[in-house]
Amino acid sequence: MVILVSLLRRLPELSHEQFVRHHRERHAPLVASLPAAARYVRRYVVEHPRPLGVPGVPEATVDAVVRQWFDSAEDLAALTASADYRDLIRPDEQRFIDMSRSEFYFTREQVFLGDQ
Repeated sequence: MVILVSLLRRLPELSHEQFVRHHRERHAPLVASLPAAARYVRRYVVEHPRPLGVPGVPEATVDAVVRQWFDSAEDLAALTASADYRDLIRPDEQRFIDMSRSEFYFTREQVFLGDQ
């Protein structure tokens, strides 16, 4: 399995709460509804960091962490090349994600403790 990890930051005009609401209520369900997502994405997880107030644990600098598991890099490419992704997801991303300040990386998962 390979994973696309997205560290998302909100547009400056949105509050963190507005960003989270749009992400949970509109964007994530939209991604999950795509036929290409059903075909290529093995797992899709969205996390919205919250302040912990724990000494020694730094506060998050991102508004969301999104992880998507795929069988291969080719499956990720097929998802992002699909017409629905291009026509529905990309325009919606522009409504709440600051792409210039967000980060993305592609990795292989290695489990050292817990279920594999």
